[in-house]
Amino acid sequence: MTLTLARDLQVRALEAQTTEEAARLARAFQQVSRGLRQTLALELKVIRYKDEQAREAAAAEAEVEALQRRAAEARDQAVEKRRRAIRDRAHQAIWTEAEADEFPEDFEPPEDPERLARALEAWLDEAVRRDDFLTDDFDILVIEACDAIGADAGLLYDIEDRPWSPPDPASASAEPDPAPTPQPADSS
Repeated sequence: MTLTLARDLQVRALEAQTTEEAARLARAFQQVSRGLRQTLALELKVIRYKDEQAREAAAAEAEVEALQRRAAEARDQAVEKRRRAIRDRAHQAIWTEAEADEFPEDFEPPEDPERLARALEAWLDEAVRRDDFLTDDFDILVIEACDAIGADAGLLYDIEDRPWSPPDPASASAEPDPAPTPQPADSS
């Protein structure tokens, strides 16, 4: 609207019949055009401010996404490191059983350590999905893994007073039981 008014005043000032009328219209044109310049400058300032805010928001969003990516990568690395450590420790029990010269009377040695290793991988696939996989006690996770696949965790830990239970055949595909609690030794 200001631009239209300025154009109208310009045309009328140029077509003025008297000097007084032309001077009055020229002053009015000068005031309206000054207001128009200020309005345009203010609108440009607002546009630049909005553009700057949009750039800052995009940069902040990109930074948050980068931080989230790095956190996810760090978690994935920590999960893989813990998974390898549990696998290595449980493999010690598997192969200690498989290669042992003597066994307790009531214990049957595993027939196929490779089957136990595959069952361990299946258990680990499920265990890494748990929220507490990185925070649970490492040794408890190893004992859970051994229990789930039927390996003797007693070969790795002094848990001889803990009752041994045979593995559940569905444990490779089901969520593992809560961590076993070693039983206190009888003082009698």
